[in-house]
Amino acid sequence: MLKQIDHRGKRFTISDEDGVDDVAHGRCRRAELLERQAQRELRELERAKTVAGPDSTDSDTSVLDQRHGT
Repeated sequence: MLKQIDHRGKRFTISDEDGVDDVAHGRCRRAELLERQAQRELRELERAKTVAGPDSTDSDTSVLDQRHGT
């Protein structure tokens, strides 16, 4: 373990590489899953807008937009 002091003068410790790698790996995995979910939801929204057609009003897809936070 390495003991360090950050730019604010606070002390922190860098632990063994395996522990850091496990945490980083978990965060990366979670980020990948969230990215895939976001892509699936965007594809679903685009399909819904396509099915609604160009003649539809904005209110037709507003429910889907609200669901996806857009």
